[in-house]
Amino acid sequence: MADRDAGTAGRTPAGRDAELSWLAARLSAGAPRESSVVVLRGRAGIGKTSLLDAALAARSDTVVCRSAGVAGDGAAASRGLLAALREAGAPVADPEPEPDAFAAWYEDFAAWAAGKPGIVVAVDDVQWCDEPTLRWLSLLARRATRLPLRMVLVRSAADGPAGAAERLSDLESWYGTEVLDLGPLPASAVAALAREAVGSEPGERFVRHCVEQSGGNPLLLREMLDELRKVAAGVAPVAGSAAGSALIRSLFAGVPGYARTVATAVAVLGGQDLSMVARLAEVPVRTAATAVEVLRSQHILAADGLAFRHDPVRDGLLGAVEPAELNRLRRTAATLLSDAAGSPEEVAEQLLELDTLEPWMADLLRDAARSACDRGAPWDAVRYLRPAAAACPADAGLAVQLAETVALLEPAGGFDLLLRALDLQRDPAERARTAVKLGRLALVARRCGAAVTVLESALSELGAEADPQLRVSLEALLCLVGIEDRDSLPKLGARLRPGDDVVDAGHLAVCAVVAALDGARSRQSAEWAIRAIRGYDPIADDSAVSATVLALLLADEVDVARDELSRVIELVPAQRSEYLAFRGLLGHWCGDLTAAAADAGQAYALGRRADGRTGGVVPRIALATVVAQQGDVAKAAELLREADSPQLWEHTVMRPWFQLVDARVHWASGDLDTALALFRRCGESLDEVGIGNPLLAPWWFEAACLLADDGRFDAAADLAAEGTGPALRWGTPRAVGMARLATAVATPGDDRIGLLEEAAAILAGSPARLEEALAEFQLGRTLVEAGDTAAARARLRRAAELSLRSGDRRLLHRAQQTAAEAGIPSQVKATATLSPAERLTAGLAGRGVSNRVIAERLFVTVRTVETHLTSVYRKLRITGRAELAAALDQTDDGRPGVLGGVR
Repeated sequence: MADRDAGTAGRTPAGRDAELSWLAARLSAGAPRESSVVVLRGRAGIGKTSLLDAALAARSDTVVCRSAGVAGDGAAASRGLLAALREAGAPVADPEPEPDAFAAWYEDFAAWAAGKPGIVVAVDDVQWCDEPTLRWLSLLARRATRLPLRMVLVRSAADGPAGAAERLSDLESWYGTEVLDLGPLPASAVAALAREAVGSEPGERFVRHCVEQSGGNPLLLREMLDELRKVAAGVAPVAGSAAGSALIRSLFAGVPGYARTVATAVAVLGGQDLSMVARLAEVPVRTAATAVEVLRSQHILAADGLAFRHDPVRDGLLGAVEPAELNRLRRTAATLLSDAAGSPEEVAEQLLELDTLEPWMADLLRDAARSACDRGAPWDAVRYLRPAAAACPADAGLAVQLAETVALLEPAGGFDLLLRALDLQRDPAERARTAVKLGRLALVARRCGAAVTVLESALSELGAEADPQLRVSLEALLCLVGIEDRDSLPKLGARLRPGDDVVDAGHLAVCAVVAALDGARSRQSAEWAIRAIRGYDPIADDSAVSATVLALLLADEVDVARDELSRVIELVPAQRSEYLAFRGLLGHWCGDLTAAAADAGQAYALGRRADGRTGGVVPRIALATVVAQQGDVAKAAELLREADSPQLWEHTVMRPWFQLVDARVHWASGDLDTALALFRRCGESLDEVGIGNPLLAPWWFEAACLLADDGRFDAAADLAAEGTGPALRWGTPRAVGMARLATAVATPGDDRIGLLEEAAAILAGSPARLEEALAEFQLGRTLVEAGDTAAARARLRRAAELSLRSGDRRLLHRAQQTAAEAGIPSQVKATATLSPAERLTAGLAGRGVSNRVIAERLFVTVRTVETHLTSVYRKLRITGRAELAAALDQTDDGRPGVLGGVR
């Protein structure tokens, strides 16, 4: 239900001036179109709808189409919006859930909307919308960024069906969405409303009491003040506690004693059935029923059910009961609920109020905690477990349960509690199982050094009769955690068994990543990583994912790595931020900066809400990597400052990569000396932990390019030679191509052209699009210097096309500048910005093939087709499928476009 009674439509809600100005600015016709979705969130009655009413009242030049979600009818909002659009004159029919049908629907809508000065699509109680409605809203928001359209979604923070928050997360985390969380009213606003209610200046104590009793909720506050006005006028008794205990006493002054006893029982039990209330009040059921009617007639209880009209009345009533008596009532209530097979959480709420707990109560609190975790509320589970653990300090199982639950909210705190739980355990097998949990948590809490010590101890304590699978799990986890510990990584080789003899997925992942970091067996490393993927279940344990993906990345098995990351992003929501960041780095690795920026940006947004496996380090570094490559040096520097933390300096892999990106930023800023020093420090960091792979953080390649650009060819040649040996040993086309390119840029004179041609040809056979573009640029620039502008033209054009397609604006600018200085006209076509997959998709769509058929022909999902087309529209600067054929038909110089031959 929308909280419309929290204020008056069109009137500025009290105490909401700043929020109203913020919302009005985003709904104005001149607001930037990048922020096209606004989400208003807050508790029921907090004034969300009133705020929207006031903001819309000032938009006389805006077409407002408004609807509301309805509990039990998930499609109500979409029906209401479509009816409002038709009423406004939009020629739209009911859109079908199929993407093709939506595209046709959107074309009609866009043609109508383009001529309007402003359109607001508003949905109250969006949490009640079903999946198709939210999908439709999401598609509309993403497609309408060029239209004068704003979407406002009003959401109650604690309302809605199960899974509502997850369904809304796609819209709320979109880069074009801004969220406004409405909190309680400030004391000044409460005073203003109280002044309006009583007709005079309220006292400070009265205002403070109103704030405490209403919690700053406008709806509750207005109802309380309305009741005060009725009392002052002699119209009706008070149904609230705005004036404190004195009013509570007057409220019950005319109520029989048995009715107050029943009211107290209702306050203790909550909304239980009448027979339970009668048993707690120790009165017959008929007497309890009579008492309820009396309480309703006095406006103390709600007209339906056993609930108070206002929580402050309930709280005041309980506050008037003597502590010992209240403790007896709660203990009795807990026993009654337990005997009646009430839910564990209902009983637990009673137990939490007791001073002491009996053993059976601790067991019940543990059951309640499991129930809370099952419904996705670990914070409630922690509330139940803490008093249980305090009552049973020697219970190791309870200590482990508390630690695991705390870890869901605060990994570092859960890690410390698991260490304490280990001290309570004596059985080696139990200690080993807890050590496994601690090792997995160490990857999240960044406590790998301490975990290595515990895992080694647990492994040494296991006897020969221990479960072999438990031993294998301990050994694999010890290696996985050791990879993340700077002191343990050099020792891993001694702990590993040969990968060909291993069947455990975790151990295979370790073999794969150790071989990859060693930089000697690329093919074997990839094979082990692929076998590991087939053997583990990321839902049960995702500790091997990062190691496996890193091995595949370094071996240039990028398609397998991307598929695995996409899989775990969906299956492991708790680590979605980290895995999105890794997929962003993978996109950068493959030269797809558009996809990389989308993944890294979403990872960064998620990481700011909750810590990921590396405390937000990976998302920040991933986004810094991408934006630095795109030329936004200032933003990259800011992100690196955010990432610079103690967690980073304990990170084996991300620390040298951080130093590499930091050096790139200084290089782009013109600070060559600092950049060169950082490149060398990156190499030292790799040596300190024994990482020999030349691609993990290719400082030698970057530093050689920097020195060559600065004319220091001898120093550049030394670094190229230093990296060439490890690169040839690793042997992937990327590694070999980068070694050849580093040697080429460090070679002055006529020999450089042949070396650059060789490097470009090798890199063309790898996923290294950024490095291939750099090789083509260097070759084009060298040919210009040699006076061969005809050959240079083709190379610079190829470099510009690759840079456009990848989104590398810095290299694109350099290629265009070099061509312009040489008098070579630019012939880069708009279609050159498209990736191969986008070209195929666009070519088929331009000839009228439906999205579903395109998906079947290209063996991808319909959603992937939609994503490609959205990217195509943005790159070609068109609004939809209707313009696609014309955009693809011809290039800028009138010749058939590069997509013209797609079949």
